[in-house]
Amino acid sequence: MKRYKQQELKSFPTAPPVVNGEDTEIVGNTSVFDRCLSLPIAIARHKSAPLAKERERFLTHLEETGTKRSSIRIVSSYLLQVVLVLGLRRLREVTLEELDRAADRWNVRNRDKQYPAGQAGVRFFVLTARRFLRFYKKLKVPRLPQPFSEYLEDFVDAMSSERGLSESTIRGRRYRAADFLRWYAKRHRGLGGIRLVDVDAYTSRKPLEDRNPVTRHSESSSLKAFVRHAESRGWCHEGTASAIQTPQLRRELFEPQGPVWKDVRRLLDTTKGKGPNDLRARPLLLLFAMYGLRRSEAANLLLQNIDWVANRFTVRRAKREGCQVFPLSEELAEALRAYIETARPRTSHPHVFMTMKAPLRPLVAHSVSDVVRSRMRRLQISSKHTGPQSLRHACATRLLHEGLSFIDIADFLGHRNTQNVNVYARVDINTLREVAALDLVGAL
Repeated sequence: MKRYKQQELKSFPTAPPVVNGEDTEIVGNTSVFDRCLSLPIAIARHKSAPLAKERERFLTHLEETGTKRSSIRIVSSYLLQVVLVLGLRRLREVTLEELDRAADRWNVRNRDKQYPAGQAGVRFFVLTARRFLRFYKKLKVPRLPQPFSEYLEDFVDAMSSERGLSESTIRGRRYRAADFLRWYAKRHRGLGGIRLVDVDAYTSRKPLEDRNPVTRHSESSSLKAFVRHAESRGWCHEGTASAIQTPQLRRELFEPQGPVWKDVRRLLDTTKGKGPNDLRARPLLLLFAMYGLRRSEAANLLLQNIDWVANRFTVRRAKREGCQVFPLSEELAEALRAYIETARPRTSHPHVFMTMKAPLRPLVAHSVSDVVRSRMRRLQISSKHTGPQSLRHACATRLLHEGLSFIDIADFLGHRNTQNVNVYARVDINTLREVAALDLVGAL
């Protein structure tokens, strides 16, 4: 039988939730079995089977995240079989191998029935079991050993406590350092033997044409940071970090990185429809184009962060500690109200921007990018880049045209210092002439 160990359960086969209908509501204190099953004999069977409370809690979670009741009926039937075939009388850890064997036994039992399970049924059996066990943290997945783990964790702690780097930066550097250490451990014994030739061999393990300049830059800078930290701790010889060359991310002088402002307004005009996707896209585009937010900052915006009385909202900065308060413009306030009141699915999640289909969950950063990128490509907007970052560039460029100083723009965009604003200042020579006329010395 084909194995499904590496396949993740993205979602159950469900239709989009009914936002204002009864399918997403929880009625009174009745059991999820009573709400989703119709035959009394089926309800009694589910309630009397092992792990009834645990299964009910899991199914209730699916119901609360927008899964339709017709789909919950299917999941509940498979889940009952999972519990019975695995012999679960109580929650315990289950390995992937044990789950595969259980799926084999269940498949054999169903071969002689009128409607055998087939490969699709076996697949759904495995995926349902994995989702249920993962919900209770009982799915035992073997983890690859991490060589030099104590050194890696010391590096992570130093980035957080000593340097105060953002979580996204720490996460990216940790991933790259961990991958390098796994590669290095297969070829050498001790960390003290790290040399420039090892770094070069790691970074050149794939052809240059298979990796874009941003990936190569990020890879080299992360390794340089780790080796520099290792040298400071005396784990390896000094001099290697300074010899690591970081590829430059060259942007052509005066080349715009984002769309012109008339195209930004044209992009916003496409969200004036009354459909749920348009109602969700409009406040997102406004947050990027008018406030210059990063995609993770918009994705992490919470309902409690919006102060409707004081007409302001709070953003937790991704690359700078703390929060920043912005005035809530009339255009953004109107867009947010329209989305929250009529298009945002009913859910207890605190995040503002949610998926439209079950299972309901907050939009992640790459999903936010897809919302912007697909609309820009549909309009064939001319821009070196697409996605939220291009609108952030457009926002910064417009602020320069309005005569704001570097320090004001750096603060507005959430940069740590004014040096990061230089990229926006290189977009065209006319903008530079306007900024040169300002009293930047006095402002800085």
